[in-house]
Amino acid sequence: MNDKPWFSKDLYEEDSAPAQDAPPKGGLKLRRATELKLPPHTKWLGRGWLPRREITVLVGSEGIGKSLLWILMAMLVTTGKAFPMFNWAARKPADVIVIVTEDSASEVEARLRTAGADISRIHFYCAEDDGTGTPVFSTGNNGDMLLLHGLIEQMDEKPAFLVVDAWLDTVAGNLNIRDTQQARSALHPWKDLATRHDLAVLLVTHTNRMDTTSTRDLMGGTAALRQKARMVLFAARPPGQDDSGQYLWVGPDKANTTGIVDAVKFQVRVEQVRDQTDDDPGTTALLTSPASALMPIAHLLSQWKQAETEAERKPSKSEEAEALVKAFVEDAGGSAPAADVKDYLRDEGYGKTAAEKAMKALGTSAPTGPGQPWIYSLNQSSYQGGLSQESRNTENTRNTETESSTVPSLPRVLTSYIHTSAVRNTGPEPCTVCGDMLDDNEHGNHQECAA
Repeated sequence: MNDKPWFSKDLYEEDSAPAQDAPPKGGLKLRRATELKLPPHTKWLGRGWLPRREITVLVGSEGIGKSLLWILMAMLVTTGKAFPMFNWAARKPADVIVIVTEDSASEVEARLRTAGADISRIHFYCAEDDGTGTPVFSTGNNGDMLLLHGLIEQMDEKPAFLVVDAWLDTVAGNLNIRDTQQARSALHPWKDLATRHDLAVLLVTHTNRMDTTSTRDLMGGTAALRQKARMVLFAARPPGQDDSGQYLWVGPDKANTTGIVDAVKFQVRVEQVRDQTDDDPGTTALLTSPASALMPIAHLLSQWKQAETEAERKPSKSEEAEALVKAFVEDAGGSAPAADVKDYLRDEGYGKTAAEKAMKALGTSAPTGPGQPWIYSLNQSSYQGGLSQESRNTENTRNTETESSTVPSLPRVLTSYIHTSAVRNTGPEPCTVCGDMLDDNEHGNHQECAA
C-alpha cells in the first residue's frame, strides 16, 4: 500500500503520464489574485450596445435590413462621429475589418458610401480582389484565423471593429454547431481575437422559424452563440409591416456587463446610387430617423405577438353582441330607447338574456321622467364617439343646478330618474338595467341582469 498523499510531488513524478502528455512547463499553475495582471474593465464603442474585447451577436430575420445596423456602426467608427442614441461618443476615427458572405462586396461598398463611411478605412478579409473568397474558421487559432491575427499585427493603425456577416457561412464544414461544445470551440477563437487586438467583434446570424416571442428561443444556429456572447443585439419588424413604409427596431437583448437599454426604431430609406438598368434597380438602403422605442426589444416582441394573436382571435358571442350595442347606440348619438336596442339585438339573433347582458356591460337604462320610455346610454368608457350634443350644450352653458355637472360620469337620464324616484308611487318598479317591469318580489333589477 502506498502511504503517500495523493498530492505528493514524488507520487506525481512516479505515476505521471509520459512527458509529452504533461502540461507545458510555465503554463498552468496557481496564481495569487494579488499577482494577476488583470485585463482592463470593459470599454465600449457604444455603451450598452457594442463592447470592445468581447463578442457581440446581432440576430434577426432575413430580409429586414439588420445588416444596415453594422453599416451604421462602421460609419461611426471610420468617421469618429458621435451617436447619442447608442451612447456612442465622438472619438478618433479607426479602421474596420469586414467579412461578408451573403451580400456582394460591391453592394456592401455602396451601402457604406451611402451611410457616409470613410471607405479608405474599410478592409475586406477575402481571397480575391473582387471581394469573393470567404475565409473558413475552425476551432483553434490556426489556418485563416492565424493569418488574420498576423495581418492585424501588420496594420499601421489598429482596427477597432470587426464584423462577420454571416458567421455560420464561415464555420468549417466538419463542425456540428448543434453540438454545444463544438459550437463553443468554434466561437472561442473570436473571443481570443477580440481580446488580443482590443476589437469589438460582431457576429451576424439569423433567427429560426419558431413561433415564439422568446428572443432566446428565436436565435438560430446554436444556443452556444447566445451563451458565449457578452452582448446580443436583436433586430426585428412587427408582423405584416408594409415594405413601402419600412422600419427596423433593434436593441440589446442580453448584456452581461451593463443594463438593458431601450430599443431604437429606424426608418429604412432606399436611395438611388447608380443608374437604373433592366437588371439592376441601382438602389441601396440606409438607416435614418432614429427614435427611442421607450422599451426593451423583448417587450416590443411580446407586444407585437399579443396584438397579432388578438387580431386573429375570433370574438366571442358576448363580444359580438357588445359590438352591436356599441355601434347602434353610437350611431344614435350615445343614447337610444332601451326597447329599440333590444329589438335590434333580437333581429340580429340574440335572445333576451344575451341582449340584457351586453347592454349591462356597456351602459345603463333610466327613464326620462314619470311614465316616459326608458333610455339606454353608453358609459363614458364605452362611448368613443365624443360628447353628445346635449352634453356639449350643458358644458357650454355651465348649468350648475344639475347633479350631472358635479358627477360627469353619471348619465343625464339617470339623474332624472334619481330626481323623480322620491315621488314615484309604490308598486311594481322597472329594472334599473333593462327597463322592464320587475315582479312584485323583485327590487332594483332582474337577477339575470345582475349576473
